[in-house]
Amino acid sequence: MTAAQRVSEQAFSQALRLGISAAFGRTLILYRQQAGRIRTDRNTWVECAPIGAADLAGTVGPEGWTVQLEIKGATTRETDEQRNWRRIHTELGAIALVLRYDAGLSLEENVERAVLALRVAIAERRARG
Repeated sequence: MTAAQRVSEQAFSQALRLGISAAFGRTLILYRQQAGRIRTDRNTWVECAPIGAADLAGTVGPEGWTVQLEIKGATTRETDEQRNWRRIHTELGAIALVLRYDAGLSLEENVERAVLALRVAIAERRARG
């Protein structure tokens, strides 16, 4: 297994957040979106986004459109709930993408490829009005 194949989905997601922030500046704000439930240190539960929610969510300006980004490692599979989340948000006018890590590319190349895919998706959404 090469070093590129060993990059975790979490490491890819973090690199993407930094790369997208650098590429888009304040015209695109993203945050990590937790799905499901999280146990607190007080042994209670916090309800998060529904199961299937995208890993990164945010807003693109100046339009104010929602952005939903599902981040996938080289071998992780997308669930039915994740596909449904993306479909619903796309139907509502959001920009919703799956960004998958390609083990044949470096982390930096994967981030560049994902930034380009996001730029294209935003341009296509702007063309639709």
